[in-house]
This record gives sequence, C-alpha cells and structure tokens, in this order.
Amino acid sequence: MNKQFVLKRSVVAVALTLAGSQFAFAQTDATVQPVVQKVVVTGSNIKRGINEQTASPVQVLGRDEIKAMGASTVKDIVDTLTANTGDLSDLTSSNSFSSGATGLSLRNLGKGSTLTLLNGRRVSNFGTADGGQQTFVNIDSIPSEVIERVEVLLDGASAIYGSDAIAGVVNIITKKEFSGLTLRAGARQSLVKGDLDRDQTASVTWGLGDFNSQGWNVFNHLELFHRSPYDDRAIKNRLPDWYITHVSPTFGVKSTYSTPGNYFGKYPNPYPANPSLAGKSIATAAPGCAPELLEDGLCKFDQWARVGAHAEADRANFMSSGRLKINDNLNAFAEITLSDTKTTFYNAPATMSYTGTPSRWFNAQTRQLESFTEPMLPVGHPYNPYSFPIQLRYRYADSLEMYKNEAHARQYRVMAGLEGTHFGWDWNSAIGTMANTSDAEGRGAKHAKNYLAAVLSGEYKFGQVNSDELLQRMFPTNSFNGKSKQTFIDLRASREVMQLPGGPMQVAVGAEYRRDSFDSWVSDNIANAELVGYGSINVTGGRNMYAAYTEVSAPVIKDLELSGALRMDKVGKTDANVVPKFSARYQLHPSLMVRGTVSQGFRAPNAAETGKVALSAFQNRIQDPKRCATATQLYNELLKGNAVDKADAIRARDAGCSASAAVDIAGNPDLDPEKSKSVNGGVVWQPSQDLSMSLDYYRIERRNEIGTLDVDQILAMEDSKPGLVNRLPVTDDDRNLSQRVFELSGKRIEHTTGPMSAISMSYQNLNRTKVSGLDFELNHQINLGSYGKFRNTVRANYQLDYRSWDTVENDFTENLAGLYGNPRYTVRATSNWNSGPWKAGGAMTYRPGTQLISNKYDENNTAEGCEARDIPADYCRIKKDVVFDANFGYTGIKDLGIYVNVDNVFNRQSVVNVRTLGLPLRGRVLRLSAEYKFW
Repeated sequence: MNKQFVLKRSVVAVALTLAGSQFAFAQTDATVQPVVQKVVVTGSNIKRGINEQTASPVQVLGRDEIKAMGASTVKDIVDTLTANTGDLSDLTSSNSFSSGATGLSLRNLGKGSTLTLLNGRRVSNFGTADGGQQTFVNIDSIPSEVIERVEVLLDGASAIYGSDAIAGVVNIITKKEFSGLTLRAGARQSLVKGDLDRDQTASVTWGLGDFNSQGWNVFNHLELFHRSPYDDRAIKNRLPDWYITHVSPTFGVKSTYSTPGNYFGKYPNPYPANPSLAGKSIATAAPGCAPELLEDGLCKFDQWARVGAHAEADRANFMSSGRLKINDNLNAFAEITLSDTKTTFYNAPATMSYTGTPSRWFNAQTRQLESFTEPMLPVGHPYNPYSFPIQLRYRYADSLEMYKNEAHARQYRVMAGLEGTHFGWDWNSAIGTMANTSDAEGRGAKHAKNYLAAVLSGEYKFGQVNSDELLQRMFPTNSFNGKSKQTFIDLRASREVMQLPGGPMQVAVGAEYRRDSFDSWVSDNIANAELVGYGSINVTGGRNMYAAYTEVSAPVIKDLELSGALRMDKVGKTDANVVPKFSARYQLHPSLMVRGTVSQGFRAPNAAETGKVALSAFQNRIQDPKRCATATQLYNELLKGNAVDKADAIRARDAGCSASAAVDIAGNPDLDPEKSKSVNGGVVWQPSQDLSMSLDYYRIERRNEIGTLDVDQILAMEDSKPGLVNRLPVTDDDRNLSQRVFELSGKRIEHTTGPMSAISMSYQNLNRTKVSGLDFELNHQINLGSYGKFRNTVRANYQLDYRSWDTVENDFTENLAGLYGNPRYTVRATSNWNSGPWKAGGAMTYRPGTQLISNKYDENNTAEGCEARDIPADYCRIKKDVVFDANFGYTGIKDLGIYVNVDNVFNRQSVVNVRTLGLPLRGRVLRLSAEYKFW
C-alpha cells in the first residue's frame, strides 16, 4: 500500500470525515480504489472530492469547535472569527434604525459587503436598514444549536454568489438530517457579580427516518434564548476608576431632575415683596419630597437604578427540514425557518429641563424646521409658589413602562427543491420565499403640542397621580417599522465535460431570479414631526434581479488546476453587471500547494438607497461659510462688553461657526453598483499527517461607494447648485446682536444671509476604500495513545493597510491600520483534548494595542490633546488585550453530555479606553450546559 500526503479540503474534512478533526488524508491502493465522495463547498458551484483544497481560502468552524467554545448564539460563534469586524450588536443598537439586530462585517468593509448564507442560500435582510442605508442579515434569527459548521470564504465571491460578496461570504450550515430526540439546556452568568451577564438557552431537536436506508428524513429544531437585563446602578461599583474619572464623571451621581422636583432660578431685582431676596438664587426642593431623597436641601432621583446597562432579549428560533428520495437519481428537499426576536431597552424617565435654548428638528412633510422650548412654570400655575416664572427641574417618573422600548422582529424562510443526477449533470433547484418584519416601539419622547398644553394648563399634576390617557397624550407611543421580503427560484448544475492531463475538466452553470421589496416607515406622530427631536424615515422600494453564471475547473496538467467563473446580474434599473473570477492552485509537492485568485465584485444599490426614500435627521457643529466670518466678528466685539454681552458672544459665534441644520436625504434611482477588485495569493503546507499551515495575502479595493456628500462639500456648492441648502431670513436675534455691537463699538457688523434650515442630500457614488492583509491558519494534532488526542488551531489576521477616502483632500487617507478601532492584528488560538468521555480545552484571543487617534485630523486624542484634557499619557493609547477561556466536558453517562465553560479565566478587566461608548464590564463568566439524547 502506497501512502501519500494530499492537501486536505478542511471544510468537508470537518463535516464528513473525522467528526470534528481538522485533518483528512487521501490514501491510494494498487488494488482497491475508494469511491470519492463529492460535495459542493463554499466559494464554488463545482462538486469536489472531500480532500481537495480550493484556490480560495476558507476557514471552517466545525461542530466540535463550536461546542467547545460554549456558544449560546450565532454571534458568539462569529465573534471568534479573526476577520470579523461586526459593527452592529443588539446590545448596543438601541439608537439605530435597526434596533435589536446583529450584523456581520468582514475586513472592516461593512455589513453590506459581507454576504451571509444559510445552507448555501440567501436569508432575508432585516426589516430596517442600519443608518437608514445598510441592509443586512440579522444573525440573531438563526438557531445556533443546530449548526453543523460555519464556512467563511475569505475572498471576493460576486462571480459565484452575486451582489454583496465583496469582502467574503459566511455560510452557516445546519444539520442535513437528524433522527431521534435530544434536549439541550444551558445557563451563563458572571462569577464576579451574580446578576450580571446572565442568559439561558434551551432547545429540542427531534427527527424521524433514515435517508440512506429508508429514503426519507424529517427533523425539527426549536431553540429558546433569554438574556436578563441589569441596570446601571447594579454595575456602579464594578466600573474602574479611569472610566469614572475620564469618561463619565457623573456616572452614578443622583440627579436634581426628580419627583416632585426642585425649583431653580433667581428672585427679580428689584423685588418689592421682599427686598432682602432681590437677585438671590433659588435652589430648593419642591414640597412633598420624601426625606430619604433629600440631599443638601434638594430632592434627588436615582435615574441609574432605572437605566438599562444591558438589554433584555428573548428569542425563539425554529427550523424544520425534510429530505425524500424519489428514486436513485432524484431527491426532494424542503426547509422552513421561523424566528421571533425581542430586545427590550430600559431608558431613564424624561425630564422637564428649561434652558431657554430651543430644540429644533426637521419636518419632512412641510420641509421646515420645528422648534420647541421647555417652559418655565408661569405665574399663577398651581405648582408655582412664586410671583414670577420659575424653572422646575422635574422627572416624569409616573410609570416606568413609559420608558421601555421594544424592538420586535419576526422572520421566516420557506423553500423547497429538487436535486438529482441526469445525463451526466448533478443539478439542484429550489424555489422559496422569505421575509423579515421589524417594529421598534417605544415611549418617552415629548409630543410638542400636547406636552406644552398639559404642563402650562396645570392638567398634568406634578408629583401626583396622573391618568394613563394624559400620559399617552404627552408621551405617545411611537414606532420605527420595516419589512424586507424576497422570493426566488434558482437552478444550478455541474458535470465533467472532458478529460485533461491532470484529471477531468468540470463545468457548472446556473441561473436565478429574485424579487426584493423593502419598506420602512414610522408612526404618524414621527412622520408629522410631532415629537421633539425625532428624525423620520420613509422608504418604499422593490426590484427584480436576474442572474446567469458559469464556472470551469480545468486540471490542465498534473497538480495544476486553473478555474474561472463569470456571472451576469441585472438588478432593477441598473445596467447588466458582469464580474469574472480567475483562480489557480498548483501542488508543488505532495505536501506543498500555492494558490491565488483574481476577481471583481459588486454590490447593487439596495432599495433603501434607490427607492422612494425620505430620511430626515439633524446635524450640529456646522461651520457655515456664509455666516462664520460675520459671527466671529460679532463674537470678538461682544467679548469687550459686560457679563451678559460675553455670554451672548458665544451664542453669536455658534450661530455661524457651530450651527445646526436639518439634513434631508433622498434616494437616487440612478446609482451605479459599488465595484471592487480583489487579489488573493497564498501557500498551504502540510509536512505531516498531524500538521498543516496556510498563509494567504489579500487585497481589496472598492470604488463607487454609495454615500452622501459631507455637509462642508454641499455648503461649498451652495451657489453653483441652488436648492441644496435652504435658509431662513436673517433672524431677530441676529439683528439684536448686531445692534448691541453697534452700541459697544460703533461698528456695523450685520449678517447678510440667514441661518440654514435644511440641507438636502441624495445618495451618490462617491468614495473608495482599500484594504490588504494576511490570513494565517495552523492545525496541529498530537496523538497521546491511550491518553487521548490534542487538536490545536491558530488563526490570525494581520492588517497591512486600511485606507478610506479623504473627502477633504479627495484622496485616500493615511494608513489607518493600527489606529483607534483598527487593531493591526487579531490572533485566536485553541487547544482541545479528548480522551474517551473526557474533554478539556482552552482558547486565547489576543489583540495588540492601538493609538488613540482615529486619523490625522483627530487632534483631541494626540499626546497634546490628551494633556490638554488632563488625560494621563498612559491612557492616551489602547494597550494590548489578551483573554483566556477554558472548557470541560464529560459524556461518560449514557446519552448524557455535561459541559462547563469559563470565559475570561483570569478575570482580566477591560483595557483602558477613554473613548469608549460602552461600559468596561468584562469579568469571569461561567456557562453550564447539558444535553440528553432520549433515542
């Protein structure tokens, strides 16, 4: 018998050969030729032998590895990918248009450039677009316990899969069949503080039939997930000193905005009723404050006990799959997935907070600015004990349910198909429909008209019981809603067409049709600009997509395989788009292979960008080129006046140099697709049966990126392109400030242009991004005989270059790799030991330090900027971060498996990050889980 090391195809090795081992080896015999099993792998439509490594790099997380990490959700799984830079999580998305969802992003190129598949086919996008623009798959809707493996194609794949696969593909592959009944349950919680980091999972999988012996199999899987919330007060004592000092000095401090409130202001001067009080400040608790709430004569409110630091989540995911053998050459299959996810965010009660400064927001219906100013209590108001208007600092804590926001999403995918072998062709066809509906519903925003009426009339009783009907009028329910729907039919086929010196030449062809629709809308009170400060979104769009593609694999000589793919997509009104991909793999030695790919990619504009779009928001700190110079002159002159003039000077300057304006974004039906060019090249080395390594270089350049112009660019084009900037007339405040300057200096300094009211934008093809780096993977197995086996894996991603587009210089930025938010590299190493019923292992995740600055324009976070803000030099960078996890398992009891995971074994705290938007709460976490197979 002759043995020869042949480079593995690890994707299928994990799934089909060694039941989780990362190694597979071919073996030839002079007399016995084994039947080669062929399967379709991610990144190709051509069936290959299970030991064949493709030219495109694919990372695989097998079921054993997933089980060892103790993952409760799909997010837990993909967070271990070194190329994943996911930028949206249901934990932090409360203020997003896509509240309560989690998205994937590879190579830091965004969710829209990463294609997420379930069993090789698309999944419905989330019902609303993140930021009003980015459509993506919510991975929280996919059950995790039924996943067999996750294949990650680290290469552009638009020539295979079409739009969205610029950065790569994440293919989540579930069990193909199951027979029996298995229950699983697990719970996780912090070992530092018991009520933190708590979640529970439960699942049941049941199935009947054996496809191989009986010709049919049907199985169902139901999975439940619950994450418990906790509030800010619960974690106050866990926050490090650096966070309290430099990020949130007021964290945990009780508020003077309370119930029944506090009076603030000054007595008039003169004040004939009591001259001794004239001009004196007022700061006193309102009547009825409970003694335990009084501090220094003021009534305090602990809003931190009611603000959710950790969102609550409840999910139910269901999957049903069936296969039927019609005859030896024809099979039928069907699949149903259903999902219901709910994420609940708890917010602090609204306040009455008079400042004299109006809040402004854009009314998309009238295209005008709305304005709201918090009132003072007028003379004669039943809650005003003074003979003059008074400021009341008050907290509307009538009902905590008023401040609970719920993001609820429902999703389904139903598909059926046939697969078979006829006339030499292996073919597969499916038809299906899918949709996601999302509703983010909440309260707490003030209805501008009804709120003022209730407060000023005395209908609202401060510090007393108020009716639900009144509170609903003042703080009405509002919602952001969306629905994404898709229907599809596809056909793909492959076969051998001729014999070449290196083996059979294979070809694949396919076609598909998809109909997408996307609608996003808000409640009427938001659409009509009735709620203070709320932007609006309304999107209606749909498109037909047609595609045809082909792929060829040609082993032109022994050990050299050349491949090519070509795909044509016609998406909506855009021109037909054709993208190619060429690849080569050459086995220099039985243990050494080199490989490379060159491809083009594209992302078709989505309905949120091309449809009937009306998106309004508000932007602050705008330097108005038509007003800033005059505003600066007014500022300089007012500084020479009295204390009131000096205060007015800041307002005068900000009116031109730090202005605010509504931003109105419209869709653009004439957008071109985003396009990309990708180059990959690497080497795979397997010197022995127990060791293999791969190193791959990648480079992606994306152009025609869809976005909006910066406000500064639009203002610079105001005269040449009328209609982009809408302005109000010169205001009374402008004239009053100019008059005061004339009184002080005799100078006539006057605005000739009024302030901005709204800026109109539309999506355009504008920017570019280029990235390059290295991916490394090592798999090593140690056989200890009767003492078991060790399987070790190291995966790493190293960013050589990351450059976005500088709209100021109209060129690529400096290299951002190594700057804030872009660590140079990520390393994850795992080691798992198995011996009979015993299992144990560990994992290490390492990220290097980065600078604190984001780019060359970031002056606040340079060494000088940190010093100016009294931030210690040691905190003016992000230090390296390393975390160790451990896992244990025992399956020695018949049909029972018990598993223990300890994350962050050494209780390493979060690294110092004075720019963080989250809470540094990392600590040691324990997860216990068990599964029992009844039959």
